[in-house]
Amino acid sequence: MDTQLYDTVIVGGGPAGLNGALYLGRSRRRVLLIDSGDARNMAAGVMHNVLTNDGVDIADFRARSRAQLGAYDVTFRDDEVVSAHGEDDHVVVTTKESGTFRARTLLYAAGVRSVLPPVPGIADLWGKSVFECPYCHAWEVRERPFAVYGGTVPSECLASTLTVWSDDITYLPGRRELPRDERDLLAAAGVPVRAGGVAGLEPHPDGVRVAFEDGGGAQYGALFLHLDLEPRTEPLRPWIDTPDLESVQTDDRGRTSVPRLYVAGDLGRNMQQAAMAAASGGLAAMAVNADLIREDRPGSLPAPPPPAAPR
Repeated sequence: MDTQLYDTVIVGGGPAGLNGALYLGRSRRRVLLIDSGDARNMAAGVMHNVLTNDGVDIADFRARSRAQLGAYDVTFRDDEVVSAHGEDDHVVVTTKESGTFRARTLLYAAGVRSVLPPVPGIADLWGKSVFECPYCHAWEVRERPFAVYGGTVPSECLASTLTVWSDDITYLPGRRELPRDERDLLAAAGVPVRAGGVAGLEPHPDGVRVAFEDGGGAQYGALFLHLDLEPRTEPLRPWIDTPDLESVQTDDRGRTSVPRLYVAGDLGRNMQQAAMAAASGGLAAMAVNADLIREDRPGSLPAPPPPAAPR
């Protein structure tokens, strides 16, 4: 066991965790950041919509961020957290290889996993010609024909949004029968529907080729879809009994109903963009710092706002 008592252990080394470490490091807090390196957006290779870092290589962004944090009392561990729980006035975090660590607070920014549908070939094209976020990737493939796959998670609103980047969009519902309201939305957006199951995806010089179960096929500049998401909250059980952290988040600064546990990034409220995740990390760090001041100097700061109503 590491005998140090950190002010905060941060789990997750993406924009949320790194920015949280920056805020806390500059607040003269002793911080341990633990990162498994399994970033959700690593397949894309680059990051967008972050001023001065638009299109930057993700690995380079992380390396430069860590280098800047070297000016502060921030320690890094490249490891996987296997468990975390509260013990009286601190939390205990155990990793796969580095051992056990103690801290006064835990800022959990481990993110989510994207669950790809069981379509042959999709994993190899993920982040290359198959995407989820139009704001992150549609500019690079603008004015090409798009396919939008809605066979697993309904994506008719995604198809309508993509009309900003392309006038040639085809909706692929797969085997799912489209309800009337979804058909109406697609019709209003001018998006035709190509019914029938998708047999698989293949790389194509101009993007992606979609093979259909009826034997046909078509080429597109890119394929977009919405995905199911899995919260990376396994290490927190049985400390918390909830499938996500949004349900226990009590304010917009990342506080939760679980003592000494804070949340930032994709696991929080509506933060699944790099810039927004980074902002949430800063907000959570300010909450951590303020709450530690209240603990060390009772009465020195007003009490935090009362918890928001459950969502």
